[in-house]
Amino acid sequence: MSEVIDLAELAATPGLERELERLAADHEIIRTRQLNQQETWTVLGAALTRELLSDPRLSNDVHVHAPHGALVPGLQVMLLEQDDPAHARYRRLVSAAFASKAVRQLEPRIVEITRQLLEKLGDSGTADFIDAFTYPMPLEVICDLLGVPGEDRDPFRKWAMDISAAPSLEAMQASAGELFGYCIGLIRAKRERPTEDLLSELIAARFEDGGALTDEELSSFAAVLLIAGHDTVTNLLANALHELLTHPEQLAALRADRSLVGPAVEEALRFRGSAMTTVNRVALEDFEAGGVTIRKGELVRFLLNAANRDAEVRADGHTFDIGRATAQHMAFGMGPHFCLGQRLARQEATIALNEILDRFPTLELGVPAGEMQWLASDAIRGLAELPLRYARETV
Repeated sequence: MSEVIDLAELAATPGLERELERLAADHEIIRTRQLNQQETWTVLGAALTRELLSDPRLSNDVHVHAPHGALVPGLQVMLLEQDDPAHARYRRLVSAAFASKAVRQLEPRIVEITRQLLEKLGDSGTADFIDAFTYPMPLEVICDLLGVPGEDRDPFRKWAMDISAAPSLEAMQASAGELFGYCIGLIRAKRERPTEDLLSELIAARFEDGGALTDEELSSFAAVLLIAGHDTVTNLLANALHELLTHPEQLAALRADRSLVGPAVEEALRFRGSAMTTVNRVALEDFEAGGVTIRKGELVRFLLNAANRDAEVRADGHTFDIGRATAQHMAFGMGPHFCLGQRLARQEATIALNEILDRFPTLELGVPAGEMQWLASDAIRGLAELPLRYARETV
């Protein structure tokens, strides 16, 4: 295929997934252009995605093999931009910390954060739910998880916003640098006075050989949480609400049977997952795949939203049906880099949907569905705004 698809331009349309299906009918891999104008091979089909996400000929360590493909040039993001055995070594340590008491006991706090944000909306009105709820909710959870003190949360929120929506690469690097610098100071404070949070758990954690994470590695992990755990959950929540409100029969079924909340989250993840693509991989050698030759040094990414509409995942992939949801989707990736925070993301989405449905018997789009604006992003599938009308009474 010689055509190069502008992925961000295509993502700004509501028909992205249908267009990807049309492209995938003829090509398992296409050429796409990223926001930074770099071209990559982009995998569409479910079978090839399953195969190549575990292929050792593709490396996540773009800093060594293709620095131009890095998330933040010059700053390696732990886990996301590492290969085994280093990746597996860090993953074991972080997985154990995620299973710690501090994380297991996070649920009451997630409920509290959710209720506080919904309370601010009042009894009725119209609001952009992304601005009022789906953006701040996961950010507050991450701040709690890392143990960011209340007085430091405003600059933390600003860095998070600047990294996800920076107008230029230089602006993003500047914000990332400030965030890393802040995290180094936070880590040093917690070394002197540990608290009950994930960061303190990681400071105390030890590798099999007795070694510990350095300040720089811990700071990189905080960036992973922010990059992989904030925008994705923000847009997962917004997309789930959008799908339910544009499929009123599904919303009615969910209100009638709350045991469907878990399946509704899975269907939202499959139908229009927020992590539209993976991070870049780089080919370590020439090889054939999907009818094309991928050359050593070329970038490869995976369009998970295309794979999840593939007939292999579900025959009627363009139908949103919470009663036939499947957890066998690829919204969290596959293989060695399967999302470490998937349990927390599912937990946040389940709590949020339950609390919103409890509080607002009346919930509807504030503008016609056809007027909703989709983000022009090459990585995140989401809405620019989600204006909703809501009321605590049925109207």
